[in-house]
Amino acid sequence: MSRAINRVLVATLLACAFTTTTTPAPAADDYWTQQREGWFWYREPPAPTPKPTPKANAEKKRPELSSLEALQARLEELKRIAVMNPTDANMTAYMRLQQTVMRQAETFARRWQQLVWTTPSLDASVQARPTNAAAIDVFDRETQSKQEARVRALAQTHALIFVFRTDCPYCHRFAPILRRFEQTYGLRIYAVSLDGGALPDFPDPRHDPALAARLAPEAVPALYLTEPARRSIQPVGFGLLAFNELLERIATLADAPEPRL
Repeated sequence: MSRAINRVLVATLLACAFTTTTTPAPAADDYWTQQREGWFWYREPPAPTPKPTPKANAEKKRPELSSLEALQARLEELKRIAVMNPTDANMTAYMRLQQTVMRQAETFARRWQQLVWTTPSLDASVQARPTNAAAIDVFDRETQSKQEARVRALAQTHALIFVFRTDCPYCHRFAPILRRFEQTYGLRIYAVSLDGGALPDFPDPRHDPALAARLAPEAVPALYLTEPARRSIQPVGFGLLAFNELLERIATLADAPEPRL
């Protein structure tokens, strides 16, 4: 009986020894640190990780750029040589290459102008203010018409504050301009006298020390745009202003009136 048991045990051990078992491979970093496991557990070393190869340039430099850089470098080189050694030969070499560069620039300028003439979206005289006299006259008339419309609309909710002194000659000259502006566009003007006196065009000005202190103009005449409903005041300008300049400034403020005082 004992011999039979021994034979069974031997057969079992032999079967276990030659049975193929699957064990997880150790990590690459741990392979060389593993102890010997016997020839039954021999494993191949992990395959080396391929190193990334440097990427090639996405695209090569255009030949025009290379030519330009070479031309600039050569021109600078000849210039330095001519400066340090201004012989006829050195000066001539530099001047000839400089002429070549200037001719290339002239070609560029002519092509630029031709492209502007044929592409309205690139022509500043079409998109903004024109350059020829006939178009300028039309542009100015259209601009003034739009400005007048904005000022007339502004007159429904806004007014002007005119701050002056009777000893100011510019205030006397500015007063009739303001009166004509009021009559033309309906924008009411409140005159505020700093010294309590009056002007011929504004015989009944207000003497309001509190408002004068709030405005505190650094110079007179001083003109402010106000919106009484919002109690907002913003400067229009100081000093003597022409009629058209006054129109332009107030129309500009009408686009985005923001109270400042």
